[in-house]
Amino acid sequence: MIAFTRAAYCNAEDSAAVVDFSRDGEAEIAILIAPGHRDEIWQALQISGFPVEPFTPPPVPVPASISDRQFAQQLAVLGTISEAEALAWAARGDLPAALEVAISALPEGARFNARMLLAAATAYERSHPLVSELGAVMGYDAEDLDQLWRAAALL
Repeated sequence: MIAFTRAAYCNAEDSAAVVDFSRDGEAEIAILIAPGHRDEIWQALQISGFPVEPFTPPPVPVPASISDRQFAQQLAVLGTISEAEALAWAARGDLPAALEVAISALPEGARFNARMLLAAATAYERSHPLVSELGAVMGYDAEDLDQLWRAAALL
């Protein structure tokens, strides 16, 4: 007898699943099943009525870097800065007021380097320590910043 303890589809077509189950009291953990592959278990799952978790696609990877234009434009899309500020920043390196406020929260010795980076960089690395530091001051947590990078990369 087959008893399922977990089942989750592993593709959008629901034609394969990863299951944890036991057969006659002996556990088999996390095996892949599909029609034509472990048919006996696949059919038992279909007949059992055991709830199968829906397929969850993997998250979109976070780009390592985005351009200065993408960064400025996405901050404008989010309403963090105005469109006019985004244009001035991308075109001339004029820092938006919200970034100036965030920079002022940094230790005095770090402010010039932050302004230079933000005003003159042509690309912004997600892994740069300043991203997390300024992001936190502006109210962005790590997931928010990852999403900002993903969205900006699409612009």
